[in-house]
Parts: sequence; structure tokens; C-alpha cells
Amino acid sequence: MLRQKDYRSAETLLMLLVFGIFAVLAVLLTLMGAKAYRSISRQMDENNALRSSLSYVANKVRAGDTAGGVSLEERGGMQVLCLSETVDGDTYETLLYFADGWLREYAAVAGYADEIQPDSGEKIVELYDFSMQMEENLLTLTAAAEEGDSVSLKLTIRSEEEALQ
Repeated sequence: MLRQKDYRSAETLLMLLVFGIFAVLAVLLTLMGAKAYRSISRQMDENNALRSSLSYVANKVRAGDTAGGVSLEERGGMQVLCLSETVDGDTYETLLYFADGWLREYAAVAGYADEIQPDSGEKIVELYDFSMQMEENLLTLTAAAEEGDSVSLKLTIRSEEEALQ
């Protein structure tokens, strides 16, 4: 009888050991899955921010692509993409710029935004870096994420051809 009891104790101990190993492996697998999910989610958020920032600026440029309406300027020590539009004799400007880790937009009547402050504009998209270059009628936009990924977009400013005529 003593042997039967020892056998059951060893059997119970073995079952508890197998259950413990299963529980530890289940927790480890869950933690690994959560880490992978966070990594994929972060990469998707960064990719979305990069692409949406470029799309946002591209759509603004396309909408404001009138004769002399698109220019890259220096204001308040910052590089600013200026989209100007004249309505009923008044000229309005929409300024797109990168400051404090954010792509920002500021709208004003022409002349009122000559000394713009970095935090003046509305926050659009959080980025690691954003740059703009204009060579003749080709505007190059580049957005970068913290992980080093970057995406570029080239836009042809068609209104400049009209402005030269």
C-alpha cells in the first residue's frame, strides 16, 4: 500500500511539473507575441506618418498650384513652403513647415506671417525629420522616421510654366 501512495505522489508531482512547464511556456509565448505586435504596430504608425505627411503636403501643393502660388522661403529662421492665393484683392498664405518634431501648417493674410514662430502653426503629423527642396519647378519632399526610414516624393510645380509666359 505504501508503494501505491508513493506512485500517486510521483504521478501528481510529474503532472504538476508538466503543467508548470506548460504555463511558463504559455506566458513566454504571450510576451513574445506582445513584443512582436508592439514592434509591428510602431512600424505601421511610423510608415503611416511618413506617407500621410507627404500626401498632405502634396495635396496642398496641388490645390494651390497657381501662377506664382508655390514657393520655398526662409521665414523666422525656418524653411517654409508658402502657398499663396489671391481672393478679392487680398492675398492669403498657407505656410507648411517642420518644427519641434511636427509638420505644421499656418494660415494668414500675406505679410502677417513674415516672422513666424515655430510653435505658431497647427500640428499636422509628428515626424523625426521633414525636408523640402525646390529646384526650378521640381519640389522634393522627404519625411524621415526615428528608426531611419525615409520616404521621398517629387512634385512638378506646373504653374511656374504659366508664370513665365
